Amino acid sequence: MRNWIVLFVLFCSSALSAQILEPVKWSTSAKHLGDDNYELVIKAAIDDGWAIYSQNLDGDDGPIPTSIFFDEADSYKLVGGAVESGGVKKAYDPVFQMELIKFFHDAVFTQKISVSDPSKPVTGYLEFMTCDETRCLPPTEVELSFDLSGLKGSGASGDAGEAAPEKEEAGKSAADQAPESEVAANTDSDAETSTEPIIADEPEASNMGGGILNPVHWSYTFNKIDEQTYDLIVSAKIDEGWAVYSQYLESDDGPVATYFGFDEGDHYSLEGKVEESGGLKTAYDPVFEMELAKFFHDAIFTQRVKVTDTSKPVSGFLEFMTCDDTRCLPPSEVDFSFDLTAEPGSVVKVGGDEEAVASDEDFSLEKQYETEGTPVHYDFDYEYANSECGVPEEEEEKSGLWWIFLLGFGGGLVALLTPCVFPMIPLTVSFFTKSSSNKAEGIRNAIIYGLSIIGIYVALGLIITSVFGADALNLLSTHAGFNIFFAILFIVFAISFFGYFEITLPSSWANKTDQAADRGGLIGIFFMAFTLSLVSFSCTGPIIGTLLVETADGGGNALFGRIAMGPLMGMLGFSTALALPFALFAAFPGWLNSLPKSGGWMNSVKVTLGFVEIALALKFLSVADLTMGWKILPYELFLAVWVLCALGLLLYFAGILRFPHDSPVKKYGPGRVFMITASVAAAIYIALGFRFDPQAETFRTPAALSGLAPPAGHSYIYPKECPQNINCYKDFYEGLASAKEQGKPLMIDFTGHGCVNCRKMEDQVWGQEGVYDLISDEYVLVSLYVDERKELDEPYISPKTNRERKTVGNRWADFQEIHMNANAQPQYVLVDPETGKILNKPVGYTPDVDAYEAFLECGLDRFNEERGK
Repeated sequence: MRNWIVLFVLFCSSALSAQILEPVKWSTSAKHLGDDNYELVIKAAIDDGWAIYSQNLDGDDGPIPTSIFFDEADSYKLVGGAVESGGVKKAYDPVFQMELIKFFHDAVFTQKISVSDPSKPVTGYLEFMTCDETRCLPPTEVELSFDLSGLKGSGASGDAGEAAPEKEEAGKSAADQAPESEVAANTDSDAETSTEPIIADEPEASNMGGGILNPVHWSYTFNKIDEQTYDLIVSAKIDEGWAVYSQYLESDDGPVATYFGFDEGDHYSLEGKVEESGGLKTAYDPVFEMELAKFFHDAIFTQRVKVTDTSKPVSGFLEFMTCDDTRCLPPSEVDFSFDLTAEPGSVVKVGGDEEAVASDEDFSLEKQYETEGTPVHYDFDYEYANSECGVPEEEEEKSGLWWIFLLGFGGGLVALLTPCVFPMIPLTVSFFTKSSSNKAEGIRNAIIYGLSIIGIYVALGLIITSVFGADALNLLSTHAGFNIFFAILFIVFAISFFGYFEITLPSSWANKTDQAADRGGLIGIFFMAFTLSLVSFSCTGPIIGTLLVETADGGGNALFGRIAMGPLMGMLGFSTALALPFALFAAFPGWLNSLPKSGGWMNSVKVTLGFVEIALALKFLSVADLTMGWKILPYELFLAVWVLCALGLLLYFAGILRFPHDSPVKKYGPGRVFMITASVAAAIYIALGFRFDPQAETFRTPAALSGLAPPAGHSYIYPKECPQNINCYKDFYEGLASAKEQGKPLMIDFTGHGCVNCRKMEDQVWGQEGVYDLISDEYVLVSLYVDERKELDEPYISPKTNRERKTVGNRWADFQEIHMNANAQPQYVLVDPETGKILNKPVGYTPDVDAYEAFLECGLDRFNEERGK
């Protein structure tokens, strides 16, 4: 979507000026740091009033970020990412109307490299975009070439594009005084200082059943304000799809808030509270089902201190919790210690690349910590822990954009059958075939007419996408207030479809476009299509509104990436279905004779859509109910209203229920009989949701209603405790004792109250006959909740972190990390309780029932083999 916005800005800018502008001048240099290490410096001198943008921009809705690319070569390798310094500030951008990180006056990009052959140059290019307060220039590429020969023990070298030597000093900044530090901001004490350290790229977190996930990467630095005043800055770079929570959460019912604890000392004092900035937004959290303040992409925490003795460090720790859309990692602690005698702006990274995350290939289980005398002590035997026996293969995620296209296409086909569109098909096709000099011209004009319809509706989808953006569209799909608004809007649409009033656009709009259509030619054909779009709005408007709302969460869904393509693809499908008949019937006019005649059946289509709108209104109201925890629309009431909608359709097609534009039913034709039968079938199928599931001790949701109806557990009648009514333990040692007593293998279920994938496994996999029988009859189940907040009777010191652990959830999170080298849930581990032997490789989220059953059978077979059964 960013590209479309940029194209729009550039189009507007091009009309303002035709002269060649070069507000940014580039230069390069290189420095030898010792041994095989070099530092490449790229500088920009920026004219007053202009700015270029950071490499690290939040979201895709704004300008093109600066990007630096180096050509691949065997003679060198990059060390970390390019670090930014110079006149970098976060400021409001009047062109893109948002807060952005950008450079004024000068910019410095520093890249460290390790060189094996300095005789060979290092080459590449950078891409940047520059804007002033009213316009932007097109993205520009600058060639880079660094000559490293002869640099050892001598000066600097380099050139970039058309940069002149005298321009090289234009980018002078604090970075030049501290070449061996990763400088994150201009450190002049009397200047505006940036509190946004730019962190070099870290490895992405891996999504797997085993291995330590590390989606948040911490670093810290400081700025000197005066001789006694310092800003301590702690920054987090957060992997795509994950979030960290604010310090200031309104409720204790949700996640663990970020917390800062500073060690006491008489050499400094805190000034005010820790301030927050970065990618902070208030958004709906699907794990905790509430509105929460959380950070996406980056988080910055700033604490001002007064220091009397800078020789002593300022130390402490922070505690944070991170979640994605389906799971949360246990709360973690990060130590920090600010050495105020160091160069201001020097960045200290917490941990190293080697600690980032294990991968599927190098993951292995082995004893790493001594736990004797702690509440997490147990001696596991890892002989079979890395065996592939019964371990399922991961499946690739399928894209859903084509499903949105098909949804839109179906909506377009329905719109064709409405009384506002259907009669226009033969009239429009006849006009093109009769007014054209030959058949080929008629077909061509009809195709242009169809393409114009597609262009109009795709433009509508593009406008929705561009104006709201990916994050806003995701908010529309999850925010309680918006969902209530949509529910009311859909009810209004339903009343309109029932015939009590018409939703129309001003008639003057249609009159003006009709006059433009009289011009003829391509412009005339386009306005004919535009006129159709306007006059048919009373029928197509509610369908388009429904489609846009239903696809509004495309930007937030992992299937679609960060660009909100849902509305665009939906409108493409809708307009394609709407335009296709005009081109086909113009090419084959004889087909017109097979079309049914206009009549009362078209009003029946509208009334049917009205009942569908009511059903969808309930869906949106349910989202708001789940978000706010009102429980005014429980599972039972939701299904009852949907059954009433199906019965309403039955009564309507039977002629018992009538609306303003309906005529009395004189006979039952094949179409009416079909709809009566379909309505009865729909009512019966929905009513199947009231079946009691004795395994789960609650209702059983029909497969087609999964995701539409509230969770079956969102019920007043049948609450449930242990999943699928399987006897379970919540303490490892109690479950272990029971397994020894019964002579059965132990199944450890590392889970969490806020783990969505854990619930999916329990509802959709554990309830299947083969899996259910294995877990309930052959294993002893122990479910360890890593987010349980119940206080321990006696806190203990973790053998892994050397910090005090106070809650039950801390204990089981510790247990999982220490013994299983993992911190993601769900994770399932099968153990022989007598020997402590892990029977096969643990697995995580496994929706494939057969694969999960094979995992359980493998563990049971090995247990029996060990016991000589």
